[in-house]
Amino acid sequence: MLGLKMYHTPHIHNYSCMIAALPDMGNVAGIGMNFLVRKLKAKLFAEIFAYWPPYVNYSNGLLDYTQASYKFYSVDSKNMIIFTGDFNPADPIRLYEIAHEVIKMTERLNINIIYSMGATLKQNMIPTPIDNPIYIVTNNKDILERTKEYNNLISYNGQGQILGFNGLILGLAKEQAIDALCLLGEIDNPNIIQPKTAQLILSVLTQILKIKLLDMSELEEEEKRKNFMEQQVNYFEKVIQEGKSPGIA
Repeated sequence: MLGLKMYHTPHIHNYSCMIAALPDMGNVAGIGMNFLVRKLKAKLFAEIFAYWPPYVNYSNGLLDYTQASYKFYSVDSKNMIIFTGDFNPADPIRLYEIAHEVIKMTERLNINIIYSMGATLKQNMIPTPIDNPIYIVTNNKDILERTKEYNNLISYNGQGQILGFNGLILGLAKEQAIDALCLLGEIDNPNIIQPKTAQLILSVLTQILKIKLLDMSELEEEEKRKNFMEQQVNYFEKVIQEGKSPGIA
């Protein structure tokens, strides 16, 4: 069983919402959640220690070991809880254990809605009415109606799956009559970090939560660095394919 370690009990015992997501494709959720923790100056109050890593490091005969964990933060000024962690479990048993611990925390703190976020692969064959759409998937039909007013936010047509914690938490929340929704941003490459997609999701989420617009310039700079690196990789790949020397700068 997983071990929950409480450092202190949050001051408010009736938090209105929880934002809960774990790293996923393009690390969209990881980027977004870390950004929120820092910008909202969230305070750590509990941790769930994970079964990772399955090894220890050493250097010059001295051991270095830090166990990975999942963290609960409080933002008292926003009446909000934030949950995130180092990785999204691939083992279904571990995944369900983590998700159930999160549900227990929502019940302990009387949270009435959970927000999650993540990435979805871009479907080039499916046209959308707007550029850079953010998709919403929810366990409550009424939420779809209430969120139609927000910019760039549309609901999925058809069927699909949200793999991992960021989707599963919606299902477990529904079983406990807790409202939940997930905001999904499109990405082209799941193996490259996607700060722009995280920024687009955060822009919609902050509107829904009525949070004053956060300074996202650091995400914009990260996107520029990502684009530059992609250009460099594409250039060298093209040079290699053409059998030419890349030259010396």
